[in-house]
Amino acid sequence: MKAAPTTHVIQLGYGKVGRPLVQLTVENRVRIERETGVRLKYAAVIRSASAILGDDLALRAADRGTFFDEWTARAPGMTLAVLDPVFDRFGLPDTTRYVLVDVTATAEMGSLLLEALGMGIPVVTANKIPLAETPGWFEQARAASQRAHTPFRYECTVGGSLPVISTLVDLMMTGDTIRHIVALPSSSLSCILGGFNRGIPLDAAIADAMRKGFTEPNPLTDLAGRDALRKIVILAKTIGLAINIGNVDQEPLLDRDYPDFESLRGDGMARLAARLTSARQPGMVTYYVGSASADGAVTLGLRSFPQASIWGTLEPSENLFLFSTARFGDLPVVVRGIGGGPMLTASGVLADVIKAAQG
Repeated sequence: MKAAPTTHVIQLGYGKVGRPLVQLTVENRVRIERETGVRLKYAAVIRSASAILGDDLALRAADRGTFFDEWTARAPGMTLAVLDPVFDRFGLPDTTRYVLVDVTATAEMGSLLLEALGMGIPVVTANKIPLAETPGWFEQARAASQRAHTPFRYECTVGGSLPVISTLVDLMMTGDTIRHIVALPSSSLSCILGGFNRGIPLDAAIADAMRKGFTEPNPLTDLAGRDALRKIVILAKTIGLAINIGNVDQEPLLDRDYPDFESLRGDGMARLAARLTSARQPGMVTYYVGSASADGAVTLGLRSFPQASIWGTLEPSENLFLFSTARFGDLPVVVRGIGGGPMLTASGVLADVIKAAQG
């Protein structure tokens, strides 16, 4: 049997998601090749000020985990020049198969990803910031992907390992019309509010979400609703709405801007708890929910639902996405489950890498 051509993975980032992604890729590469015909090898893992080149070092990084210390210092910056050592060693994109994977959380990657798409390099990203916050970036990436016939996959920017974007795209690609989306996209807020709905004190629910790894290191980032806001913008853009992050009709979860999490403790925490309590009526559950309609309306805020509905059956940290379409009528397409957390997100990124390598 003819050997599968090698796809060289260039990974940007080696943090909460990047480290388990290397481990998953290395541990499962034999099975991936056997079952999909995709042969993955690492060309590079690139961090903000250091990098490693070659599959051997990636194997050692996967084996040693946090104890791996063979990084080579590099000049800061994430321009196209960062790929020159990779191309020098493994060949230019016209002779070598690559997939560029972004598991960072910075707008700095935007131009590099666009240039890679323009060169014919498939791009997989879990980085929500360029897609949601850089004006015009999403549209440019989609257009570059179409012009170069190059895969651009961003499944994990919204649902982690859940098939959210792919479900939407498949519905639209087969001629269905998306009329309305209702989404609980934030695993951290699902965990916090799900626990609070069950009677757990707010500070304890936040601590539980932190312990389970669903929040950012500073949970104020989650409570400010920025993650949920980015995700509903990406969903809206996916169905073709001309929306910017500043146009979303957002009801803030917090009563004011807090400089840090400690400043929320005490009176701020009490006020938030009181607000959540008043929002939840008997027989109801309350979540921080986004919506996007075909008429262009995009909203984000607290909403209450009957305990007897699907919302009342959610486990803390579950995501829920409801897609109302012309074809499915009154019964929405439902995607639900726990998609967040480092390992689950890494598994979703790996699935996107495999699909991008398949073309």
